[in-house]
Parts: sequence; structure tokens; C-alpha cells
Amino acid sequence: MRMMRENGQTEYGLAYNFKNIRTLDDFKHYIPLTSYTDYTDYIERIAAGERNILTAYLTKHISIWDGFRGFPQSRWGVQASYDYSFCSGFYIAGNHGILKDGMTLNLVDNSVERLASGITMGNLLGRLLVKRENKQVYVVPVDIAESQHEDKILYLQALYALAQKNISLAICDRYDNMVEMLRYIEKHWPWLTETIERGNNYIQPDTERANDIREIMEGHQIGTLLVPLLWPGLRCMMVYDVDRLNASFELLRTYCGSDVHFVFMGISTPEGTFSTTLNLDDPQTVLIPDSVFYEFKPKETNSYLTLLTIDQLEIGRSYELVVTTLSGLYRYKTGKNITVVGCYHDTPTVMIDKE
Repeated sequence: MRMMRENGQTEYGLAYNFKNIRTLDDFKHYIPLTSYTDYTDYIERIAAGERNILTAYLTKHISIWDGFRGFPQSRWGVQASYDYSFCSGFYIAGNHGILKDGMTLNLVDNSVERLASGITMGNLLGRLLVKRENKQVYVVPVDIAESQHEDKILYLQALYALAQKNISLAICDRYDNMVEMLRYIEKHWPWLTETIERGNNYIQPDTERANDIREIMEGHQIGTLLVPLLWPGLRCMMVYDVDRLNASFELLRTYCGSDVHFVFMGISTPEGTFSTTLNLDDPQTVLIPDSVFYEFKPKETNSYLTLLTIDQLEIGRSYELVVTTLSGLYRYKTGKNITVVGCYHDTPTVMIDKE
């Protein structure tokens, strides 16, 4: 109930009697279930710089989803994303010895703007990458990726990626970004190779690399092994959209072969970061109990009257996530269904339920 105490003097806390909330039953009694439309007016005011609206914690960022929905992220929400969705992936990869010296192929949307209020707005993962001190590690330079229109970014991603042989890590907020880039290379490799050979405003000429690419691509069959041929040092790919994995992901596995390993970065959405990675090549992730208060609606029921807490979950059953976050979402119906598949130190491990 600490979150209720600390946010009791916010506009939302005063409206819903946070000061009277002492137990879980009080919490469910005073605070209604919410959806995105309940927050639109609040979010506009927060983006304009108003404080103590939804949360007493300082809002640092507005995460954009589907190009228009914005979700506020407090300093603690940003920190949770950094710790559990960003650093944990690097820890898993490093612990398995697959983080090698080399460049990072960054296929993340880095378009982040700073509002007049000082709050940043855009892709939160892009914000975290942009704030990294050593931006020179990126194959597509951050300043170029930020400034390009969508119709040109695929060309630049493919050009920079092909021109750089020494890539050891790829980061994708959507795994199909990688699939799209590889398909683009398969279709346009003669033109891209000529550009690498002669150079242009983006890259220096490199005849040796161009000849290597020609030798690889002339013997390549579309939709077959390609990643380790073009980038022999690439051993790790970090994938963030675990809630969107489907049959087409197998095509990416085919492109990569058995030597490229995947780190599935947990359920990390504009609403918040809800789970974190545990093992290499394993889409099973563990819920994060210390940055979100969870409630769960059994999937087979339509009623939200009786929601469960994290200690009441059963392995093998599916639930819809309802979350209260450090960034000012209260009893928010995410619409995301998870299946409990196991436990890690008594905390449920989950996978996204797509059925």
C-alpha cells in the first residue's frame, strides 16, 4: 500500500480516496478498473508539464504505441525498463559468453523528441539506446537513424549493416525488422554492393567488403542461411516483441542458423515492463513483482469482479493482465493474456497466450 500513500495527494489519489486504502479489499473497492480512454486527458496535461496528476513521481517520458497512444513513464518506470528489460538481456548474453567485441546492429526506432515540458516522447527502448554513452558502437549511427523518414530507414539499415562485417549483436524491438532487412538485402544486394564499392554520403568505399558480399550472395538461395555468412561474429540477437512471436519467426531462425542465439527480453510494452528474461533462447520470462502490482482475470471468464493476485496463479492456466504501475496506471486492463508455465523462486514464469 506504499504506492497509495505516496500518491495520495495527486489529483487521481484525491479523487479515488487513496488515503482510505489500507487493505487489498479497500484497493479494489475505491479504485475502478480502467482502460486507455480513462487516461487521455490526464496524459495530455502531463505531457504539457503538469505535476501530481496521476503520480507524485516525476514523469520522464511518454511512450508511444501504434503511432498515437501515449503512456506516461515515471523515473521509476524508466528505471525498471532499463534494469529489467535492457540490462538483464545483456547480463544473460554476457553470462553465456556470446557478447563478443564488435558493433551493434541497432534496428530499434530511435525517433525520440523532447517536448517543451522537458519530457521525452517516443519509443522508450530507443530513448534508452540514445542515452548510452558510447553511441559509436551502433552500425546505423543514432543521429542518422533519428533523422530519416520510414521509407529511407530500411535502405540505410541494410546499407550500414552490409558495409560492416564486424557485427556481434543485433537489437530489434520487432523481430520482423530483421526479417524485413534481410529480405531487402536479398532483393537489392547488387545495388547495395555497388554502393559499398564506390561509397556515398553515408559510407566510405570498401572494395574488399563488396567483393565478399558478391561471393556470398551469388550462391545464396532466398530464405536460407544468411546471417552468419554476412556477419560471422554475430552470435546474439535481442528480441523485444515476445508478445508478437508467430510462425514467421521460424524464418528468422532459418536465416540465422544454430550459431545465433536469441535473448527474449520479456513483456515490455509502452504501459510498462512486466517480465524479464531468464534463459538464452527461451521465450519464457518471469514476472517482476517489485515494480508492478498485478491482478489477473482468468481467461475463461468474462467478469472482472473476482481478480486474482500473483500468489493465486496456477501453472497451465491463462490470465489477462491487469496492472497498477509506478507511472500512474491504476487497475489498467492491458488486454494481454499470459499462460503460467512454471515458477522461478516462487514467482510465476509466463509466456504470451496468443489463442
